[in-house]
Amino acid sequence: MIRAACLFLALPALAGAEPGYFRVTGVAQDDVLNLRAAPSAQAEDLGDLDPDTRHVEVIGFDDSGDWARIARGERDLWAAARFLVPDQPDTLETSSLPDGLSCSGTEPFWSLTLSSSAARFDAPGSPPLALDISDVTIAEGRIGSPARVTLTGTDARAEAHVFGALCSDGMSDRSYGWTALVGLQHGAERRLLSGCCTFLPD
Repeated sequence: MIRAACLFLALPALAGAEPGYFRVTGVAQDDVLNLRAAPSAQAEDLGDLDPDTRHVEVIGFDDSGDWARIARGERDLWAAARFLVPDQPDTLETSSLPDGLSCSGTEPFWSLTLSSSAARFDAPGSPPLALDISDVTIAEGRIGSPARVTLTGTDARAEAHVFGALCSDGMSDRSYGWTALVGLQHGAERRLLSGCCTFLPD
């Protein structure tokens, strides 16, 4: 079960909380929204967003609230916030976790995709585990997150605890807006893994 949610927060209010999701607006069809190395119109242009881009994951804002922090590739970049409007993706049940959230960790390397249609866990040297979401529980007294996602599969069970907080993969200069702690039981094997998550829309 997924739901479409609307975001009614002012842009600067998201700083330090879970990520917000936006679409590009006010950019001509033959133009692009520049992604800059720093929150300034004079900073180096290191990427672009098309004028119809949706579900842009914003992980924070500068002190003025005029620039949105967006992770792209191996680093964080900045886009002018006046060209972004709320555009929340479908979420996992009543949580604020996007349907399709991708979590991963390093040393050990692993990945977990949290999708209502087909959750999956991968780790080097092991076959992928197909999992189904059996329950999504929000922390008491909270709205949307932190959330516990319970997953089940053939001879496997996992619980992913996901909350909005800046996270580093320890290998790049980019930030992630979600942090995850994953407990996995596969047969006799038990693992506890920590990592970062981001939303990768189709």
